[in-house]
Amino acid sequence: MVSAIRTFSILFVMVFSPLSLGAPIDSLSFETQSEEDRFKRLIEEIRCVKCQNTSIAGSNADLARDHRIKVYEMIGQGKTDTEIREWFVVRYGDFVLYRPKVDSRTWLLWGLPLLLVPIGAVLLVLQIRRQRAAAIDEVEEESALSDEEQKKLDEALK
Repeated sequence: MVSAIRTFSILFVMVFSPLSLGAPIDSLSFETQSEEDRFKRLIEEIRCVKCQNTSIAGSNADLARDHRIKVYEMIGQGKTDTEIREWFVVRYGDFVLYRPKVDSRTWLLWGLPLLLVPIGAVLLVLQIRRQRAAAIDEVEEESALSDEEQKKLDEALK
């Protein structure tokens, strides 16, 4: 039993230890806690252009690591958050930001959901009405007597 546990433990370490070697470790030092908080906030707002659905904070891609270092360097140079974001936008477009600013190029991105929700609601209401009308027509057709049945009923009622 002990040897089975030992074998399993050794196998576990052999299989999963290489995974930890691939994760990059950024060793960045900050002068103040506010600089570190600002850095963390900025790297969460910037999308990894290689991974596309991950921020540069959560990506292990080499490009994301380079971008984290670039943000760190720009903070050290005294750049503002707006200047840092703009640097990325100039190189990669508005897509690189999780929350792009509203301007003439991005109004559709921000306005389309506001436009699609009411349109979707109207279409849903119309579809429900059509289905109800079709169901009522179907029930009326099923409950209506045929000519032959009506004649029999009229004769029975006389």
